[in-house]
Amino acid sequence: MHRTQIYFDETLFEELKKQANLMGMSLSAYIRETLKNDLKNKKSKQNRVNLKEFSGMWENRDISQESLRKKAWK
Repeated sequence: MHRTQIYFDETLFEELKKQANLMGMSLSAYIRETLKNDLKNKKSKQNRVNLKEFSGMWENRDISQESLRKKAWK
């Protein structure tokens, strides 16, 4: 584990302490857990595909089962 120093303004520091106490955690454990969850959420958002990009992709195209069979058996 690495050690680092972080500077917080008083308002943020007090809020962090309050949240850590509510969760029954030390301040450092709360900060680690919060950062870990934030990074996990960012990674999962990066892996999502925006399907809106494909909207209308097959519009005005004959993709019936019969037309697909004809193309496949040429």
